[in-house]
Amino acid sequence: MKVRDLQHALLPETSTEQRSRQEAVVGLRRLLNAHVRPRNVEAFAAEAKPAFVEKHGRAPQSPDEVQRAFLMSPSYRRWSAANRAAQEMIWVSVGEPIYRDLDRMRDATRTLMNAPDRKGSLNLDPAYDPSTEVAAVDIHLQPGGYAMDKGDDDVIAGALYECGGNVFSFGQGIGRGDSKAGVVLKLLDEHFDGFRPKRILDIGCSAGAASAAYAAHDPDAEVHAVDIGAAMLRYAHARAESLGVGVHFHQMDAAEMGFADASFDLVVSHNVMHEIGEGKRRAMMREARRLVRPGGIVIHQDVAIRNQPSIVHQVERDWDTHFNGEVHWNTYATADLRADMLAAGFAAEEIVEHDLAALQGFAGNRWYAISARKPA
Repeated sequence: MKVRDLQHALLPETSTEQRSRQEAVVGLRRLLNAHVRPRNVEAFAAEAKPAFVEKHGRAPQSPDEVQRAFLMSPSYRRWSAANRAAQEMIWVSVGEPIYRDLDRMRDATRTLMNAPDRKGSLNLDPAYDPSTEVAAVDIHLQPGGYAMDKGDDDVIAGALYECGGNVFSFGQGIGRGDSKAGVVLKLLDEHFDGFRPKRILDIGCSAGAASAAYAAHDPDAEVHAVDIGAAMLRYAHARAESLGVGVHFHQMDAAEMGFADASFDLVVSHNVMHEIGEGKRRAMMREARRLVRPGGIVIHQDVAIRNQPSIVHQVERDWDTHFNGEVHWNTYATADLRADMLAAGFAAEEIVEHDLAALQGFAGNRWYAISARKPA
């Protein structure tokens, strides 16, 4: 099933030329990631380290020195420049069809949000000021960032996120049938004896793909989702309504959510940990434990960039921190997340870290997750 590019009314209509441009970006990114990037560590040994040794009389030792050595490698610099350019090309390739079709998309948003038979809801807070930790950064180089909001019926941030995310994912070799929600649902089946939550909270829902997937998987479940951006949430709400599923979207900060204690059976986050700093991540984990009921489960899922085999691999994976607007990438990659979950109130025996296979895509694609069940 194609879950990463589901067709719905909020997607922009694209011409043959526009689709061809997006496919070219996907092809370029696959070339850079599948064929060129794996040689970066070899380039470090062959070019970067010898250049550093020649200049300093010793091998690089700290992550900062390894990073400086990498930048002395012509092969690495060529890949880095091309990868940065390819990332910028993503937003050009999806931005043109979005802005050309924006009037229709806004009309569809109004119709879906005001439909008398709508299944979910949208709760925006006019007084909420999105955290600058996220709002002030163009994460992934997305123009305007996650919290960009032009008012009223604006949905640009959500459209950019979903459309750009699809081009990014396919360029990473992530299959159309892969799904972060699907990975978590499989984890619930295999590790938690088929646990079936009836009240679900999705923290940092962005354009609502995972939120809608949970609602579609169990139409009897009550799904709530939070994020910081009003335009992102308008898009997510209209998207869910277009797909015929009910999700209740709220504009809230992950570090302080306005739900009562023990409100949910399952609290999840998808790819949020690498987008926020240490303090907000720890606050989110405390909030997740507060909000899950006794016997319920908390799962924080994210990209599998942790536990690299060497400092060179770690620094190579940290490219996004320096060149892709991912200011907390390395903070997440090197964090002691078990300690964070312990500090949030979970006992050591409740906490499990998971190395999860992607549902579809290139062989070897993985996801990371850390989970805990709250004692009944």
